[in-house]
Amino acid sequence: MHQHRVIIIGAGLGGLTLAHGLRARGFDVAVYERDPHPDHRPQGYRVQLDEPGLAGLESCLPEHLFRLGLATAASPPARVSVRDRHLGVLGDRPTAPGPDPSGSTGRPHRSYAFNRPTLRQILLFGLESTVRYGAELLSWERRQDGTVAARFTDGRSANADLLVGADGVGSAVRALLLPQARVEDAGLRLIYGRIPLDPRAARAGEADRAAEADGSADALPPWVFDSIFTVVTGGPGSPHVGFGPVRFDRPPGEAGPAHSPAVPIAPVGDYIACMVGAPADHPDVPPFPELRGLGGPALRELAGRLMGDDWHPDVHRLLAHWDPSSLFPLRVSTARPVPPWEAGPVTLLGDAIHAMSPVLAMGANTAIRDAAELTRTLAVAADSRTPLVDAVRAYELRMTEYAFPIVAASQRTGRQRIGQQ
Repeated sequence: MHQHRVIIIGAGLGGLTLAHGLRARGFDVAVYERDPHPDHRPQGYRVQLDEPGLAGLESCLPEHLFRLGLATAASPPARVSVRDRHLGVLGDRPTAPGPDPSGSTGRPHRSYAFNRPTLRQILLFGLESTVRYGAELLSWERRQDGTVAARFTDGRSANADLLVGADGVGSAVRALLLPQARVEDAGLRLIYGRIPLDPRAARAGEADRAAEADGSADALPPWVFDSIFTVVTGGPGSPHVGFGPVRFDRPPGEAGPAHSPAVPIAPVGDYIACMVGAPADHPDVPPFPELRGLGGPALRELAGRLMGDDWHPDVHRLLAHWDPSSLFPLRVSTARPVPPWEAGPVTLLGDAIHAMSPVLAMGANTAIRDAAELTRTLAVAADSRTPLVDAVRAYELRMTEYAFPIVAASQRTGRQRIGQQ
């Protein structure tokens, strides 16, 4: 029986999840990543996974890696809060599945805050011989026999039955497959970083609450720990700030050996992921190339200016604890829906096809769901000995059906809360 070969471009969360899922089902998989090594550039800190993402991970990963992922994640209260600049509550709701929850397993809804580098360490385990680094895609072409040939800038080449673009917002695969597809600047700039938590005070928040009652200037406000994510907004067209606490039930460095001794997990302390955002045309926000050139202290100083003196003192107190060395800027993008296209030996998943605003925390969830959906359809095709292109067609129709409504919902909510275009 022919063993189908799949090339995955991009070693992000979606691409690595897909690699595990396909390998477990007998596919010959190779992942090509343009970065020279896994830690080449900052890729963020906290990532929130709800039922679509968790179900996708569970269906694709070996059981011990899935359980390790949950053991190394934090489980803050599964609520999302929205407050005004004076901390008045504008909204407070439980986290919920995306607009189409049909991909869930029927279990009670769950939400976890993962440390993204830790999750990537887990996803990379077992794929050491599968991931090729320093491999930037140059081109691909469809061959006469229906397979696909990929060429890389370093001279490498590879052939496969299917090539999957999991290479993010600036996808080289999408540029060649769907040159008409549009990914637009959402008109929003973010400064992203971490607020480290004192391990003596962060375990249950009691020390913070006691210090708050005593009037300690260094205390962190208790409300920041009451939700999995809190947005403090100045209103449409104004800056905003988001806080996502990551307080582990057990530090990842300890949880790893207890649940899967063979998987090396780097120690990570508790922290609050913090992002300050503003419209790109805000008078204090420089052009993005200039923003990228700013160092951590300058980024923190800019964030403080964006908040202004009329924001609640708690917000400024939190920003004062921001670790300047952790800061980097981001430009938010959003994808336009793409009309159906002819299926072939090349397809896309995650941000490569449906980039979205982070406001609903559904980007990673949807990319991982894509990986599970594509794994399922390809496995069914392989088992029934039907052409893979039929599976690709089914996947693309299903993926665009559930993903682009989430893109639209993220854009609507971003306009309402944080001034996204």
